[in-house]
Amino acid sequence: MARNDVKNNSTLLQFACAIVFILFVFIYLYFFQSDLLFMLQHVLSGGATRYDRTVGAVLITLVLYLLQIGVNKITRFGGGLHALTYVPSLSLLLMLTGVDTDFVSGPLSVTRLVLALLFIVTFVLFAVIYGVNHKNCSADASGSSSEVEQLWKNLLTLSLMFIVVCLCGNTDRVFHYRLRMERFLCSGNYAEALEVGEKSDDADSSLTMLRVYALSRSKQLGDRLFEYPLAGGSDALLPDDQNVRCLFFPESNILRNLSIRKKGVMSSMQYLLYIEENGLAMKSVTDYILCGYLLDRDIDSFVRFIKGKYVLSSPALPKHYKEALTLYTHLRANPILVFHNEVMDADYSDFQKLEKEYGNELERMSQVRDVYGDTYWFYYFYGEDKK
Repeated sequence: MARNDVKNNSTLLQFACAIVFILFVFIYLYFFQSDLLFMLQHVLSGGATRYDRTVGAVLITLVLYLLQIGVNKITRFGGGLHALTYVPSLSLLLMLTGVDTDFVSGPLSVTRLVLALLFIVTFVLFAVIYGVNHKNCSADASGSSSEVEQLWKNLLTLSLMFIVVCLCGNTDRVFHYRLRMERFLCSGNYAEALEVGEKSDDADSSLTMLRVYALSRSKQLGDRLFEYPLAGGSDALLPDDQNVRCLFFPESNILRNLSIRKKGVMSSMQYLLYIEENGLAMKSVTDYILCGYLLDRDIDSFVRFIKGKYVLSSPALPKHYKEALTLYTHLRANPILVFHNEVMDADYSDFQKLEKEYGNELERMSQVRDVYGDTYWFYYFYGEDKK
């Protein structure tokens, strides 16, 4: 094979690998890890700078590609081994996106760091082997392997490395929901924050706290809370520095929405009731307390508290409060108040009829979810810890 033909084939192979690498890295950073990088930059800079999704993806992709060019100049891996020149770049990408969901001890996961180092060690071993057998490898690459075969070998190797990066990078769905919500909350965009994960059934206590806060700030807490999957009961209403916490959004903002008094070591409901009883509560505390009782399925306390807070005959009474009052009226033999709403009574009757149509518990829950999944009734009978 002529020297010029070999050089042209090598250039074509390198160009194809470069295009595939650049497309993968940019798409991975722009569409899948932008929220994580936003948090990482926010935390590491102490909130002094903000990550820009487009600029960040372009710059990181460029830096990683320039690193590959440098590695290629040093190692001169040819033929079917060219894809190995991308190992250091992809190792750095893995370390960058290997953020631990438990962000208490530090942003980077030790497990993923070790894996990235193993990735690099493997590359070094290949480099040593290639250096020792350079002449044989070059002869084999130029003589016994066709250009198409070498291209497919490299693309397959790149694909395997891409899979490793995707598997080892942080892909926890709820964690990414929290990241995205907190990013929107930082900019005061409550409407977009409430759209995050709204079609998903996944949730944890911290995500529940963020949704409660966003709903409270947008004056929709009593109308929409039970349209979302929820976890943690009333303990998930406020941060506790352990199971319920923010990743980078200031927790003081959440508490400032309720009172000037700090929470301390009290539970969420203890704190809310304390500031309510001592005249330290903001207006939003009322709905927090009412929804706290509903989250705990304590409809008796809910009824006792709501009597002095809302006009129960008002059309403006939030939807979930109407649902809870209707449920209370039907469940209690001697209710302290009787609530009737023509529309709610008819809906609850249909809810009960639908339940009786299915003997199998899982089938019943599935059918009821399809029709009444956005109601307090569904949460009360089938929600968290009732499944």
